[in-house]
Amino acid sequence: MNIKKTLAALCLASLAVFTLTGCGSEEGGKSKSSEGKVQMDLATAYSADSPAGKAMKKFVEDVKKKSNGSIEINLFTDGTLGNPKDNYSSVASGDLDMTMSGLEGLDLYAPEYTFLDAPFLMKDLKQQQAILNSGIGDKLKAIYKKNGFTTLGFHNRDVRELAGTKPIKTPADLQGLKLRLPGMRVYVDTWSQLGVSSTTVAMNELYTALQTKVAEACEGGYEQMATLKLYEVQPYIMETNHVYEFVGLFINNKAFEKLSPEQQKILQECAKEDLAYADKLAEESRQEYKKQCQDKGMKVLEVDQAAFRSALENYYKEQFNSKWTVTTYDEVMKYAK
Repeated sequence: MNIKKTLAALCLASLAVFTLTGCGSEEGGKSKSSEGKVQMDLATAYSADSPAGKAMKKFVEDVKKKSNGSIEINLFTDGTLGNPKDNYSSVASGDLDMTMSGLEGLDLYAPEYTFLDAPFLMKDLKQQQAILNSGIGDKLKAIYKKNGFTTLGFHNRDVRELAGTKPIKTPADLQGLKLRLPGMRVYVDTWSQLGVSSTTVAMNELYTALQTKVAEACEGGYEQMATLKLYEVQPYIMETNHVYEFVGLFINNKAFEKLSPEQQKILQECAKEDLAYADKLAEESRQEYKKQCQDKGMKVLEVDQAAFRSALENYYKEQFNSKWTVTTYDEVMKYAK
């Protein structure tokens, strides 16, 4: 009888040890660990064949290789796990480990930083990059971290241009123009200051809206113009370069903190390398899409960008005084060279 009790006790002890060691903790995201190995989920709304999608595929492979298989990342592209806002909120709450998402994060968590997406505020890409790498960018990352996720880096996804049925070279040419805009507040407010009549149309309805004259013009990157075949309904592209669109690679705080220092370093190094790769792909594809648009008959026109910035200067100074109070207009412009 004593032998049976001893065997029973040993079995229960073994079961308890197995239960404690055989299953990884899932606290802080959906990442799972077993014997030092970590599995994570990374979601993005960008397509698998986009520069962002290709770069994330490389990121997953590089992380696995450099960590000797101790970090495995499952990549979900094309909005499989929801739209960008869904991905942001899921990473912030810990229901998702990682995401590559765009400017929606500013609206959701840092509206006082939406100047980073304000049309015609940035003179060039170097100005925006300098700001993101400055104390201003550090404060933005701190806000994101306070909301539950850590920034691994940024990717320069695209440059937004203006397309329309007539040439537009100065702000005066915009008066009364029916312009399709995405729903972001900073876009609608700013373009309204320039005299347009804005309309919000879903991306999948954009071609029809332009074809039926619900909108006379739209704005976006060359990729949008080419892939949606907007060259069939918009004969002109104005190189306004009004927004330098950037996206971020983010990880849930707890998922990041439970990694070893060496694993954290690997993620950060791979992110830096592969986001630079994404930048390179984006610039190459931009030129390819631009050529496609031109080959299909679109005329690319230069515009007086300084005139647009000048027309918005007083408005932007007011916005920095009332809404974007984390910095000043002068501080932002000092990064323009």
